[in-house]
Amino acid sequence: MNENSEEINIDLEPISIDREDLDFLRDLAKERKIEYFNIRFAKGKMTSFSLLKKITKSSSIGIGKGFSIQAFTKGGYGFAVGYKFNKETITETFHNAADLAHWSAQFVKSPFSIQQTDDHKKEYVIPQKISIGNTSPDKKMQMLLEIENEAYYDPRIKSTNVNYSDLEVENIIYNNFNRFVRLKNSWVFFILQAIASDGNRQEGYHVSHGRIGGFEALSDALGLGHKAAESAIELLDSKIAPGGKFNIILDPMLCGTFIHEAFGHTAEADGVISGESILSEKIGQKIGNPNVNIVDNPYLETWFGYLPVDSEGTETQKTQIVKNGELINFLHSLETSSRMGCEPTGNGRASGFSSLPQVRMTNTYLEPGDSNLDEMLSELKNGLLCVNWKYGYVDPIEGTHQFKMAKAYKIENGEKTQIYRDAAISGLTLDVLNRISLIGNKIEYDAGYCSKGGQHVPVGSGGPYVMLKNMIIGGR
Repeated sequence: MNENSEEINIDLEPISIDREDLDFLRDLAKERKIEYFNIRFAKGKMTSFSLLKKITKSSSIGIGKGFSIQAFTKGGYGFAVGYKFNKETITETFHNAADLAHWSAQFVKSPFSIQQTDDHKKEYVIPQKISIGNTSPDKKMQMLLEIENEAYYDPRIKSTNVNYSDLEVENIIYNNFNRFVRLKNSWVFFILQAIASDGNRQEGYHVSHGRIGGFEALSDALGLGHKAAESAIELLDSKIAPGGKFNIILDPMLCGTFIHEAFGHTAEADGVISGESILSEKIGQKIGNPNVNIVDNPYLETWFGYLPVDSEGTETQKTQIVKNGELINFLHSLETSSRMGCEPTGNGRASGFSSLPQVRMTNTYLEPGDSNLDEMLSELKNGLLCVNWKYGYVDPIEGTHQFKMAKAYKIENGEKTQIYRDAAISGLTLDVLNRISLIGNKIEYDAGYCSKGGQHVPVGSGGPYVMLKNMIIGGR
């Protein structure tokens, strides 16, 4: 570590800091009576584009670096940020965080301790077949235009818009238990919307794509422009959905949205501790049909929430949240696991070095069953097939939710007939888990950024087709 560096270096060379360079912080922590600290360094490069009707609206490339220190004592936290990777700045930033930790500790009514982590040194590198950082903006734009142009196979497509971003970043995490972790990560993400019009009505449909890895991950998105346009055109023949109670089938995208938004956030232990979850005091209880199994799994390499280690340096793990309808685990950070007397699950995630880690999901999904879609449609006979989502609302305290569907189909005698728009599903989260009767045998997933506490992190959500009975559907 160069202690005399005065300028912020914004190249993408590896961060030249090793564990021995940070040993002095453990002595400083003892001197300042800090029970726990972690320091997180980051250096990265982000590219973003916005396109409208195949014309670039905006483009940007950002390169930056910085670090943060989180200090803890007697239940009180302090947090401070710095931008120069030298001993003087790191020391000053540590003192700022320590001062805040001691100040906040005086207001803590129930002090607790952070459980000790293993002393180890590890490095994790997300493989890239084609470096996203070394791929030219022209090449990225050409691929996006090719995907966007797919939508214009039909003259009824009047407009498209695309928002794209990619990131290549190196992180270092170090704590007072001498844990040192280096993580090199990268990903691509975009959303494309196609707008169709027949002169009388206008309809839109969006698709998204996110993958961990290099530029090759964008190639996997070929075909999505056509898919978005096809659904937008199909919706021109839609009718406003009727309201009432229906037997329904959720497609994997809508199933995943429900599992992530309506259920997954209630299983994050910080919300449980603060009394903002319907799952408080329910470990070991039946909360769903015995065929319901829900998992948070960061090890799925093709999913957007793939993550080998969290922002606190904890190795991630596959966590079975619900098994055979029984709630058996919450998702944990170091703090929540310490407070609840259990092991951390590697779900302490921050959107960047200047944000505090929170309990966050990775890839969360309903595990498959043994039915195929044709069998489910035959069993349903008459009802609705509900497809994808547009937006939604959830209340983890009350356990209520409402999701606006992208589209729905009327099912008559097991066959799709009329297409509907403006349909919404609403109800009680645990009631829905108990109404699941059939579960499909194949998982699909959706990629996106999950928002919580003003932060956004990459996640995957998904599941199979599922059938539910007597669900409330809002429409006309």
